[in-house]
Amino acid sequence: MQKTLFLILAIGFAICVIAQNTLAQNRQDWHLRHLPDGVRARIGKGEIKGKIAISDDGKRLAVASGIGIWIYDTKTDEALDLIAGHTHWVISVAFSPDGSLLASGSVDNTVRLWDAHTGTERHTMQGHNGSIIDVAFSPDGSLLASAGEDGTIRLWDVETGTHLRTLIGHLRFVYCVAFSPDGKILASGGEDKTIQFWDVETGESIRVLAAHKGGVRSIAFSPDGKTLASGSRDETVRLWNVQTGEELRKMKGHTNAVASVVFSPDGQILASGSWDYSIRLWDVQTGKPMRVLSGHTYGRVNVLFSPDGKTLMSSSEDDTVRLWDAETGEELRKMVTHTQDFRSIAFSPDGKTLAGATGDNAVHLWDVQTCALLRTLKGHTKSVNDVAFSPDGRILASGSYDATVSLWDIKTGAALPALPGETFGFIRVAFSPDSKRLAAVDRGSYVYLWDMRTGLRINRMKAHNADSIAFSPDGSLLASGGYDDTAQTWDGHTGAPLLTLEKPLYSVTFSPDGKIAASAAQGSTILLWDAVSGEPIRTIEADWRSIYSIAFSPDGKILAHGSNDGFVVLSDVHTGKHLRILEAHRGRVGPQSVVFSPDGKILASSNGGIVYLWNLTVDNMD
Repeated sequence: MQKTLFLILAIGFAICVIAQNTLAQNRQDWHLRHLPDGVRARIGKGEIKGKIAISDDGKRLAVASGIGIWIYDTKTDEALDLIAGHTHWVISVAFSPDGSLLASGSVDNTVRLWDAHTGTERHTMQGHNGSIIDVAFSPDGSLLASAGEDGTIRLWDVETGTHLRTLIGHLRFVYCVAFSPDGKILASGGEDKTIQFWDVETGESIRVLAAHKGGVRSIAFSPDGKTLASGSRDETVRLWNVQTGEELRKMKGHTNAVASVVFSPDGQILASGSWDYSIRLWDVQTGKPMRVLSGHTYGRVNVLFSPDGKTLMSSSEDDTVRLWDAETGEELRKMVTHTQDFRSIAFSPDGKTLAGATGDNAVHLWDVQTCALLRTLKGHTKSVNDVAFSPDGRILASGSYDATVSLWDIKTGAALPALPGETFGFIRVAFSPDSKRLAAVDRGSYVYLWDMRTGLRINRMKAHNADSIAFSPDGSLLASGGYDDTAQTWDGHTGAPLLTLEKPLYSVTFSPDGKIAASAAQGSTILLWDAVSGEPIRTIEADWRSIYSIAFSPDGKILAHGSNDGFVVLSDVHTGKHLRILEAHRGRVGPQSVVFSPDGKILASSNGGIVYLWNLTVDNMD
């Protein structure tokens, strides 16, 4: 008997260890999950693009992002799952009342139903002719309502995914929908400044409320169903009598559009989140403000209460989810942090590290092999726009809107003396091949040239609306390109002007041998020109809009370019033939967002809080 008991305990212990190890492994391999074809790994979780939702038991939080729906454990803050399947950003999510299902709405014009525990897709519902801005389950979980940019509301059968009826009455975008607690009324708010009540059984309009002076962005029923709260672009929060449609109160305090409203479970408190980055708590009985919660730094703020009402959760476009004590207003912690949009990426000279400039005023360093975050460099006071490694591998430079170029010791991460600008923030930085000079472009189209040995400025040149800067491989030339139909070249040592090309050229870069310069021209065309004479060599035509980022492969045979449509294209430099089109990004691939690794085996491309690392081989170039 004792031996049997010991055996059972040993087996149980082994199973627990295996389960824990498996869970730990799953938590460490998010960079390998749901990858597009040809991608070896992903850095980042995608920007937080929309709403958050909490399960009925309060244990799971769903976060809408640029690559799917992230599920987090609300106690440990660990990512439990990534639910992927939408072909564009997810902007709305909702758990079913029993927590078994998850609904999502996306910019891909579809509504989808998922098993909330396994992430398996149950149904894809199509019919809207625009993005799905909000989704909501009926209290019994049998119906799902979706609100769309097409100005319609659709009701769906949750069990079968069948479309039941379309509610038409709003004149423009429908931003929000909510069922009354008894499930008999559906409320909706739209860009046409109205709130509308609908009979769920018949689909008929019951009442239209039209007191807001701006689009209605969020609505919520009180737990007893007697009151409706609304938040609007007119910066007000309003309370309405559901039975009569009478406006009960108008609460003022926000200084920008109100993005989200939610009642506490006991109905005593109303929370509102705004584009002014703040959260406000209101006494429902009196309409008086209770407190203001500050912490978010960017974009619209969405709010929800935990099921027990003790915690308030908020998300915003600063790519954080924060937890607050609902009674005291104290910020408890940042539960979730996603990487903000990448402004620039760069490989270290040895190819082992990738640096990213992001909108959170910091520079992040990742291990290319494991995709683990190595270090975050903080010091800038505004968004960082560009990063560049010195060719000798000793220094990282970052240019920011705070009008400084910061220098960092790569080995230690220590900040070195910064290089100051004069008035405008810096948007591009570049080292000379010998690491002895640094060039930068600011928003005023001034090109700066510094001596890295002394830290002294060599020259400051006025350029034509410059947005890019690059040294030739031998360091003798410095090229700038801009949006005003002009590219320029300068002496790479002194900054003396050399050539001015009256062509629409930007995102200028040199081939590895320094003979060819490439730049975007006329939106969807790449121009290759002789770096010395300025004479055109050939053009590479594209069928996509606005090429922003261009990079030569280390051997000079391939040109990679990213577009406004989200494509990354690899073209043969000598023939102009497109070798491969990489489709993964869901939005603009911006300047300095496509780079080759030093050995040419990896291409990194960034957009929307994501860096994709692509495998490059001869076999996959066809």
